[in-house]
Amino acid sequence: MRYILIAFILIFCSCVNKHELAISSINSKDLEKDLLILSDDSLQGRAPLTIGETRTVAYLQKRMKEIGLEPAFGSSYKQEVPLVQLTSHVPDNFIIRTPNGQISLKSGEDYTAGCPVLREEIDIKSSEIIFAGFGVNAPEKGWNDFEGIDVKGKTIIVLVNDPDFYTGDTSLFNGKAMTYQGRWRYKFEEAERQGAVACFIVHETAAAGYPWSVTTLQTNKAELDIDDQHLEKPKCLLTGWITKDAAIRLFSSCNMDYETMKLKASTKGFHSISMNAKFDINIKNKWVKASSKNVAGLIKGTERPDEVIVYCAHWDHLGIGNPVNGDSIYNGASDNAAAISWMFSIAKAFKKGEAPKRSVLFFSPTAEEAGLLGSTYFVNHSPFLTSKTVACINTDVILFLGKFKDVTVTGLGHSELDKYVEEEASKQGRYVCADPNPENGMFFRSDQLPFLKAGVPAIFAKGYSNQVDLGKSKTQEKIDEYWNNTYHKQCDVYDPKTQSLDGLCEDAKLFYSLGNRLANETYFPKWYKQSEFYTQR
Repeated sequence: MRYILIAFILIFCSCVNKHELAISSINSKDLEKDLLILSDDSLQGRAPLTIGETRTVAYLQKRMKEIGLEPAFGSSYKQEVPLVQLTSHVPDNFIIRTPNGQISLKSGEDYTAGCPVLREEIDIKSSEIIFAGFGVNAPEKGWNDFEGIDVKGKTIIVLVNDPDFYTGDTSLFNGKAMTYQGRWRYKFEEAERQGAVACFIVHETAAAGYPWSVTTLQTNKAELDIDDQHLEKPKCLLTGWITKDAAIRLFSSCNMDYETMKLKASTKGFHSISMNAKFDINIKNKWVKASSKNVAGLIKGTERPDEVIVYCAHWDHLGIGNPVNGDSIYNGASDNAAAISWMFSIAKAFKKGEAPKRSVLFFSPTAEEAGLLGSTYFVNHSPFLTSKTVACINTDVILFLGKFKDVTVTGLGHSELDKYVEEEASKQGRYVCADPNPENGMFFRSDQLPFLKAGVPAIFAKGYSNQVDLGKSKTQEKIDEYWNNTYHKQCDVYDPKTQSLDGLCEDAKLFYSLGNRLANETYFPKWYKQSEFYTQR
């Protein structure tokens, strides 16, 4: 009996030592090395279908081999993602005929649009314009902006975000926190389901979560989409945005007050209404078909290799743009080179620790910036069954501010993964909190979304809201500064002299421990019923 006890103690101590060895392998020096390489000018902003992709993918494969990960796609670390690179040439001026005469919207200044269809010419004639509120059809919430009106073949103007954003009500949607119905992608999807020929979203910076300049980045430039049947014969041929100022002019010329109509649309029982306005538009499309790469490495589980935990960090960014202060490269250090560094550090820790009983996948998708294309394709063509995918742990948009007291969970309240984060955070003396700016809809803007839509619980969390030395108020100032001055701009670089990866290092340790726990238990985290992604597992 004594020998059995001694053997048990030795095994236990060995496991503890291996876990400590794994944790201690995560360090800022290694994080910094990967980050500096991935955000270097030589990768030219990591745009898909460029030399930047070729160099980035080569580096990702090299690092996965060095760490000791197995190829995730048979004998390859790469998964081919078929894409279409489509350019819509929209008119400089877009004329709308209203009850009080014509109004003209200027491309880039007043409106931006594209035609997501593989057709060389799109010619829309005398399309009637309908104000369709928020463009939401949510029976589970008792809300349908399309009740009593047929928008087939017509153009709809819709508001960004949810009704609760403007009313402050929390009983229908989720208060200031954007739901999936508030995202632009949902609104275009619903326009397609309703048969509308065109859909324009009114942009407001606070409600959208980003400035107008973000919507115009691809004006008359190539946009990416997955090459499949949805591009062949869509009903909704034209999708885009108009500014708030343009909306005010349009509504006024249609004998409506924009702010009044917005408040009416935010009230339950609102009915969409014709604006008695029409327009014609002719757009020329050109496209090429190409293939980008998802990259993933695997640690196979020792007991349940068909069950998998997915770590996710997209590799792509915006490539090269117009020079700003002589700099034309979108290096994307915080978005998302730092997150790949985080993922590699966690992968290395898994190789140092006890071999996991479930498989662990380290997944870096392409074309996140183009609309989560790589992760969407992966979820539909995964080497693992969705029902066997335990969880997705994703990160994105890192602040280089040092250590944080908090772990901010973007999308808090969707699944039991929240409890896992809370328990692991407490071991570091940290607390869990919700995103301070949930109206930004970040839970629906990164690669966890395709997993969520497929029924896989996912977590998107990091130190963010309460930097140790700054406190909440000063940290929020830094957050605002980042979104206004750094996000999707050429100045998104990392400076070792003035910035710190200590917080990212601490996060990597936390999420290694969380993932290691998931990888060695039999439980599948469950959804909370209030989530719009709720499904029984």
